[in-house]
Amino acid sequence: MQAVVALAGEIHDSPLVRSALGGAGLIVAADSGANRLRGLGVLPHAVIGDLDSLQGDDLFHLKSVGVEFAPHPAPEQRTDGDVAIEYALQQGATSIVVVGLFGGPRYDHAVANLYLLTHPGLRQIPVWTVDGWTALTVLNGDGVSETHFHGHVGDYVSITAVSERVAGITTVGLKWPLTDATFTRGMNEGTSNELIHERAMIRIGEGTAFASHHFRTERLP
Repeated sequence: MQAVVALAGEIHDSPLVRSALGGAGLIVAADSGANRLRGLGVLPHAVIGDLDSLQGDDLFHLKSVGVEFAPHPAPEQRTDGDVAIEYALQQGATSIVVVGLFGGPRYDHAVANLYLLTHPGLRQIPVWTVDGWTALTVLNGDGVSETHFHGHVGDYVSITAVSERVAGITTVGLKWPLTDATFTRGMNEGTSNELIHERAMIRIGEGTAFASHHFRTERLP
């Protein structure tokens, strides 16, 4: 089952985002992520959090239509997004897409949300974040170590080292191919590669990396 977890950042309405929401068997909102979904005309199945950002008419509306509410067990220690991801895993999610990851004035939230994707419970399942026309996933040498992109020739694909060292990087279908390459965190060696076919593959052997795909044509295959 694919689950979508909605955070409080801005969600740009696009066919890529709609495709993720439409393919979800479970949609979980982290607190005011429910407001972001409502702006798209989408209701979550459950809302997680301390409800410090979701009050008044918005809260009343969600309760009136039967949306489930789950309390935050430790608001002083963990973010709403962290708890929402764990909830999705407990409900049997076999893949997770996060929306609303970025946006707003606080960089600490943006950075914390990005690193939610490296949550230990997600190492063995595909996890993505999508917004607008960009999709990003996490690769782990000891977990999900391979991903495939389906897009258009010229689309941007980037690989960013998250761990200090990422080894055994191999790609197929990119303009600048890699074979058993090693990247070092902070060096940005894998930014703005490009698709040369409609499909591409990235695989790593060791470490943790972000792999992202930006649709330059702003249309799905």
